[in-house]
Amino acid sequence: MRFGASGLACGAMLAFLQPCHAQTAADPFGLTAGTILLRGGIVGILPDNSDSTITRIGGHIAVSDSVTPDFDLSYFVTNHVAIEGIAGVTHNSLTAVDTVLGRIDVGTVWAAPMIALLQYHGLPQSGLNPYAGVGLAVLPYFDAEAAGGLVRQLSVRSEIGAAFQAGVDWHITDHWYGNLDVKKLLVSSYASVNDGRITSTGHVSPIIVGLGIGYRF
Repeated sequence: MRFGASGLACGAMLAFLQPCHAQTAADPFGLTAGTILLRGGIVGILPDNSDSTITRIGGHIAVSDSVTPDFDLSYFVTNHVAIEGIAGVTHNSLTAVDTVLGRIDVGTVWAAPMIALLQYHGLPQSGLNPYAGVGLAVLPYFDAEAAGGLVRQLSVRSEIGAAFQAGVDWHITDHWYGNLDVKKLLVSSYASVNDGRITSTGHVSPIIVGLGIGYRF
């Protein structure tokens, strides 16, 4: 009888531990302190330059929309707080609109957006994890090419600005995650045409919408 009671006790204990063990086995696939989440995807960049001004001829600079690959890396400092770094490359056309001379093609320029964000993740260990972030952004410009005609020379630069973010990660399987992300940047920019004879200042304030996939390390 003693042996039978002990067997029953062991069986009950094993039955109690099994669900706990199953939960622990699933934990490694959650987003917890020390997790690194590497994502890649495609983003659409939708600039808003309506507040820019142009000297001498009036109007403002319009920047074309673009679609480009995007890469980011998030490190979870705690279960809910992460630091994210983002980098990409984009190519845009610049046009002067509503000027006294009408619409003028200014040229094209490449930019390498770099963004650093502090994020809060609401449900990091669930199948659907919404998050929000705030941080700094810079848009280094390079290889500016004047359109020709009235525009013989072009240079573009920007300053460090603010970045705001909202998104969601969803657990697909094992270490893989899907991602939907929206960011808003507020960055001051400056353009110079024909060695400073005409200049433009304003904010590059794009909305960046991204869809991608991530891998958890």
